[in-house]
Amino acid sequence: EHSGTHAAMVNIVKVAPIAIGAAVAARAIIRRGRGGPRAASASASPPVPPVAKRVPHKVLFGVVEGENRGTKPMDPPVERDDDLFWLRDDDRKDPSIVAHLEAENAYTEAHLAHAQPLAKKVYDEIVGSIQETDDDVPFPWGDKGHTYMVRTVKGKAYPIVVRTLNDKDWETVLDVNEVAAPLKYCSVGAFRPDPSHDILAYSIDPSGYETYEVRFKDLVTGEDMPDVIKGTAGGVSWGHCDASTGHREVYYSTQDDAHRPDKVWRHVIGTDQSADTCVLHEPDELFNVGFGRTSSGRFMLIESESTETNEVHYVDITAGPGAGQSLVLMQARRMGHRYYPEHRGDHWFILTNRDGKINFDLVRARLTSPSEDHWRTVPGAPGGGGEGCDGVGGGDGRPFQWSEGRTLESLCAFKDFLVLEGREGGFSAAWVLRLTEHPADSEIDDGDAHACIASWHKTSWPSQNCCVYTSVASSNLSCVGANQVFDTDTVMFSYQSLTTPKTVYAYDMRTAQSKIVKPTPVAGYDADKYATTRMEVTVRDGTKVPVSVAWRKNSKTPKGPMLLSGYGSYGVSNDPTFSREDVPLMDRGVVMAVAHVRGGGEMGRHWYEKEGKYLAKKNTFNDFVDVAEHLVATGWTSTSKLAISGRSAGGLLMGNAVNMRPELFKCVVAAVPFVDMMVSMCDPSIPLTTGEWEEWGNPNEEEYYEYMLSYGPMENIKKGPKPEVLITAGLHDPRVAYWEAAKYAARLRAADERKDSRILLKTDLAAGHFSASDRYQLYKERAYEHAFVLDSLGLSNAKPGWAK
Repeated sequence: EHSGTHAAMVNIVKVAPIAIGAAVAARAIIRRGRGGPRAASASASPPVPPVAKRVPHKVLFGVVEGENRGTKPMDPPVERDDDLFWLRDDDRKDPSIVAHLEAENAYTEAHLAHAQPLAKKVYDEIVGSIQETDDDVPFPWGDKGHTYMVRTVKGKAYPIVVRTLNDKDWETVLDVNEVAAPLKYCSVGAFRPDPSHDILAYSIDPSGYETYEVRFKDLVTGEDMPDVIKGTAGGVSWGHCDASTGHREVYYSTQDDAHRPDKVWRHVIGTDQSADTCVLHEPDELFNVGFGRTSSGRFMLIESESTETNEVHYVDITAGPGAGQSLVLMQARRMGHRYYPEHRGDHWFILTNRDGKINFDLVRARLTSPSEDHWRTVPGAPGGGGEGCDGVGGGDGRPFQWSEGRTLESLCAFKDFLVLEGREGGFSAAWVLRLTEHPADSEIDDGDAHACIASWHKTSWPSQNCCVYTSVASSNLSCVGANQVFDTDTVMFSYQSLTTPKTVYAYDMRTAQSKIVKPTPVAGYDADKYATTRMEVTVRDGTKVPVSVAWRKNSKTPKGPMLLSGYGSYGVSNDPTFSREDVPLMDRGVVMAVAHVRGGGEMGRHWYEKEGKYLAKKNTFNDFVDVAEHLVATGWTSTSKLAISGRSAGGLLMGNAVNMRPELFKCVVAAVPFVDMMVSMCDPSIPLTTGEWEEWGNPNEEEYYEYMLSYGPMENIKKGPKPEVLITAGLHDPRVAYWEAAKYAARLRAADERKDSRILLKTDLAAGHFSASDRYQLYKERAYEHAFVLDSLGLSNAKPGWAK
């Protein structure tokens, strides 16, 4: 909320259901499992890997009675054998499976015991670069004049949210360390004060399975309130609230048996959850539900969305208690049409991909006529209508016309402005549109007072190859936006690049002037010692694929070590961002590279919708391999020095790269990898499956079965030498189940003809898809990954005992 309409729809797994996150591979302290290897020592033999038993199991692709297998399932179904299916345990409690995972963890620990001093050193360097006690950017929130801020304290793993009314006396709103104290895992999914800022609603995931409990805290007394809402999808938003009567409502959502958010509810504070009202139920298994308030605070938007289609209802939450308000449909769903509304004044402003404008266009409609028939281009104000930044970058009273080369991804409204985030020319971008009320004239055809564009401009930043976006309160509390005031001329933007740490700017939307309000401190880091560039690689079909590269100037060597990463799914842009965890690699001579392959959104929606999904998905994998070959051929690196990494759907990319060109890579980090695609995507009981049929296709249908089978990582492993591979998983991951990683490790080892390649599996038995919630543990995990890469590339100056 208050971070843009597209982003405001909480709970919808819309952009990256198999996420690209900053969180990395899982690491837990484990006891030695049955059949595990002996600890490494100077006289020890190489550890013996766990061997997963093989149990024949029939998997059906096509018609299965009583199951949703899509609209055109194959009949009769096709049978395939999955002799590792037994590793699946939906309850995550089977002792034999847990023992196998522990044995795998012990095997990995034994193989990397000699690299533990390096992992500790890298971890110390990462933590040493942090200002452990730090205050993030303060931001105003609410009518009472509060300023909120997220604080971290040395030695404490979780953030503390504080606020003040006088910029001096800060009170604690929520200490997440106290909430997390009795838990093994603790992730905050939502943080929302009510409009009076007397009550806080927040949600907690205690396991990593992304099922949340919504709690309430009285901010006047500091006491927890008796209301607790269990089994939610994580989001919470305040509906109608009347401080004079004490009536307060919140909206939340719940999930079906397949972990799909399917219902939005309204809860009245002080009542039992059993009395809550279901506001919207979405029965179509292709769709998820989500909700969020408009930036103005007047409307609750309630959305049903699939990967390709959506529809939005709304409730006027200022008109009275929800029980007396109707749910209004803005525009009925139409296959392939997506739209995202935002409210300001008497109008809706809407991003829409209608009329073939897949990169989205900006239109508007009156509140009284919200349907698509009344959507019109936002007109320019005749004569410009204003002062200040008119004409900066374009637009003295001219409309913000649709452009094929510009992608609009989110929209945030303020009293006098609209802020649009998106992309242009392949780079992250943001635009500011200043609005004015202008009386009707002959050039404007919808007949009343109008919100027109007085001026607009594209924001400017120190580097074009960057990532810019409206700020969140903190990277430690990303569920809270830092732009919470509607009537303001100032918006907070965050800017970063591969060599520039995240910097928060206060941006004056009227004058286009900005000032730094919060640079991220990185002790010992001097940006002048590092360099970055962006190149284009022409791949096999003639397409030019961008690649972002960064390195330390005095450490780069010809044909030297490189870590190449990629993602390429869901239309997610894998933008060049700064990572303090990567600095220790660059300081050791490793070049960091990001391949912006098709399937992502870097070059616009066509990069994804037309060229990187369904029956064009192989472009993603071909692009990555061709980029790697180019980097070797041009002397950036060599096959003996090239490491690659990908997370989640990026793990699907890693699996294909290894299958296609195993000899091209020295080592691979596949974090929570989506590699058992065929078996997962045929089974509607697995979380995310049905919704993802609009991403990959449905292998139950003949149209997609053979194509998906031809690139499924598990089905295309061939006998032969393999690179060294570190595979990570989280036991409670609902997005990419732990058993995919476990099966992948077993199948890769069985196909490795050398029998001595390190193919390692590390499962965090207390976390989910986003790994550890403890910031220090997260840094340990990244250091562990980096130690594996450095060791594989011959940069650890250490060997296992049996190799000495």
